[in-house]
Amino acid sequence: MTIFYFLSTVLSTLLLIGAIHAMLAGVWRRYPVLFAYICLTFTLSAPMSMAFLAGGATWTGVSRSAYWILSLSMQLCGVVLVLALLRRAGERRPGIVRMVAWLSLAFLAALGGSVSWHSDVLSAGHPNRWMTFVSRDVAIVSAGLNLLLWSVLLSSRRRDHTLLLVSAGLGLQCTIDAIGHALRFFPNELREAGNFIISAGSILTSYLWFRVFQPAAFRTLGRMRTAP
Repeated sequence: MTIFYFLSTVLSTLLLIGAIHAMLAGVWRRYPVLFAYICLTFTLSAPMSMAFLAGGATWTGVSRSAYWILSLSMQLCGVVLVLALLRRAGERRPGIVRMVAWLSLAFLAALGGSVSWHSDVLSAGHPNRWMTFVSRDVAIVSAGLNLLLWSVLLSSRRRDHTLLLVSAGLGLQCTIDAIGHALRFFPNELREAGNFIISAGSILTSYLWFRVFQPAAFRTLGRMRTAP
């Protein structure tokens, strides 16, 4: 499994670099928040992988702390991205700014509730398990927000197919994270299956973003007819 984690990290990193390179051709101006998110994902994933490999490909106290801090940071940035895309997708809808503001407050309340609800696990001396609970809950809420984004995009008279694919990538990542973290509560093989699913999900999401912003694919999306 160590070889797979190493290869998945390398592959995901290369795909993110490819997506950043493709967006630098000018697409980033249309999707600045997404561009910033992909750059941040690349920036955070590198030290996260280095912390793991520096520990001899075993989870030490330092590598675990680095993993959870960076992983939760990436999840929170993903939530900010979904909210920003939701505001953009519904810019013609009255009250969209207020709705996004209420959703932001609701997410913060859910995050605080998760941290508080599982605090007994932290008090019992299981910080790794506590962070797994919190990360799973964040992934579930993120998936719910992404479903709302999808509903707004699909109901729009002028559908942005690029945003639909970007939303699909975010939804895929959130769902896979939720499943992977849930499996981590089980022993042995199922725990490893959860780690495998999360790593594989990062590859799929990175590949989707890489493909969406390739020049030929982007031109094809631009020519697709919008809903009447």
